[in-house]
Amino acid sequence: MTQHKLLIVEDDQRIAKLLVQFLRMEQFEVDWVETGEAAVAFIKQTPPDLVVLDLMLPKMDGIEVCEQIRPEFTNGILMLTAHEGDLQEVTALNAGIDDFLSKPIRTHVLLARINALLRRQTPPQQTQLTVNDLSIDHDKRKVTRNGQTIDLADSDFELLWILASHAGTIIKREELFHMLRGKEYDGLDRSIDMRISKLRKKLDNPDTNIEYVKTLRQLGYLFMKD
Repeated sequence: MTQHKLLIVEDDQRIAKLLVQFLRMEQFEVDWVETGEAAVAFIKQTPPDLVVLDLMLPKMDGIEVCEQIRPEFTNGILMLTAHEGDLQEVTALNAGIDDFLSKPIRTHVLLARINALLRRQTPPQQTQLTVNDLSIDHDKRKVTRNGQTIDLADSDFELLWILASHAGTIIKREELFHMLRGKEYDGLDRSIDMRISKLRKKLDNPDTNIEYVKTLRQLGYLFMKD
């Protein structure tokens, strides 16, 4: 079986060495760098299957790293952070972070999040969708409307793909949360709402009155189907 390639970006040597040792024991191929600058150079030269990225790095922090690599790097980014809060999460989501994990790190949770992100990167059997006036190509990670490309970050694209794949069917918040985050919904997390709102803004077209994503109170989310 081919090993997935991971890059750890962490300036705390003790934490980094523990992560590298653990993930290698789990049959991953793991590289490690200590700075944001080194991470950007490494990813551009040798793109890994997934990046485990610490938020608090010297000089160039995790958000800046993500902003620099996202135009070309489409694989998963899991951010490690000691800070929680909606503002930080919104900033990270806008930069293209796919998931978060708070320190201190529980290795079994880290492994579950990594595997969930890697599963999301596995191409589905169906690779193209046409819903309403949107054409969605999973292989190319491309969305077009009337021939015009709509630019979406990888995390936004994955959300759109899940919703559009279930067009006309209500997806419960708990189900969508599990599909995107690889864990059970705790009843409090509002990151899905923020991601839905962000996707709506990306899809908004002033020339039409199409409502792509509808939030149904106490039921879930519905991608409208013409």
